[in-house]
Amino acid sequence: MIKGLLWYQGESDTSKQYDADAYRGNMTKLIENVREGLGLPSLPIIQVRELTSFNCFVRRQQVYGESEGGPIGNGNPKCLCVLIDAKGLELKDDHLHLTSKSQVQLGPMLADAYLQRFGPSEPDSHAAI
Repeated sequence: MIKGLLWYQGESDTSKQYDADAYRGNMTKLIENVREGLGLPSLPIIQVRELTSFNCFVRRQQVYGESEGGPIGNGNPKCLCVLIDAKGLELKDDHLHLTSKSQVQLGPMLADAYLQRFGPSEPDSHAAI
């Protein structure tokens, strides 16, 4: 059973105005298509944003938005989206991609984001101890 979609957003959509302008619509359409294709209209989306130190990615705010849920969640009460930040995780020498160690650290961040927003409200009495 599919419980959610993890989306790791790169920085390339933040370097050109055209891409930044198109991002919200493109991401919204992707989510709609995935949910429709899977027959899961309420599929939770956990989106990771990577923050690098390069100045060429000047349109980050436009792409990611300010509020929880990012640009695809802003003003959309039906959006079941969570935006988590990869800021502070170690990057490779290219200053763009996470190191293997950071990718491992990101796993629990994704799990926590999912459980905090979409997890059961009561402990599962049948869970293994």
